[in-house]
Amino acid sequence: MEPIVPEEEGEQELVRLYILFGLLFRVAMVDLGRARIVQLKLSYDEVFDWLFQDLSRWAERQHHQLRRRLQQSGCAVVSTQRQGHMYVVQYRQRGYLREAMYSIEVLRAECQQLVGLWMKHYQQGDRTSL
Repeated sequence: MEPIVPEEEGEQELVRLYILFGLLFRVAMVDLGRARIVQLKLSYDEVFDWLFQDLSRWAERQHHQLRRRLQQSGCAVVSTQRQGHMYVVQYRQRGYLREAMYSIEVLRAECQQLVGLWMKHYQQGDRTSL
């Protein structure tokens, strides 16, 4: 499998992916908590725990790798904040403070694509390359 983030990606794309994976690893654990609250006819606790925790760990590893790549290129995320239907990110790039704005709906759809990617490769038994 090709790497999740190709080496030649620019810093703006790395920031976007850093934000996506950061959201995904936190959301997976929130969803696990919600799944535990729902009363089901059968007990799926172990499956939910495994599924959400594994997804969260994968996303967190990607998130940390992206942070290291950003730091190596002289870039660091300073702040993130939800403002209405937008997600506003401030980052420092070679001494300059920059701002990026992302649509919450687009981020949600892109996180869903990442979950699909994770599931596809997990089902193929290709956990190590993710």
